[in-house]
Amino acid sequence: LNARFWQGNLKKIPVATTSTSKNWYGIYSHKRFCERITLANNKGLSSREMLGVLLHEMCHHSVHIKYGHGKESTRGTRVIGHGKEWKAEMRRVGFLGKISRFTGKERFVI
Repeated sequence: LNARFWQGNLKKIPVATTSTSKNWYGIYSHKRFCERITLANNKGLSSREMLGVLLHEMCHHSVHIKYGHGKESTRGTRVIGHGKEWKAEMRRVGFLGKISRFTGKERFVI
């Protein structure tokens, strides 16, 4: 995914899977010294859906690198997790239809 959508230039971070009782499919953590993507492996997702969740989280990672989190963007607005910058990145990598914080496990083209 990094090679295809970011020409291999997206900073490499650990990706792990975990079993969780929480209501999420994936999480991007941007904490200092602990930057990573965690995917839930007990939600019954197909391989394609897991790729979609990974791509969703990679879009968070890309936006964080480009803008930071909670910082003012070039448009003068604050960059938030599922805000305009993230939605634009999701659209750029091929997500179709309405994009919300739940978009990821479906509606993308690979």
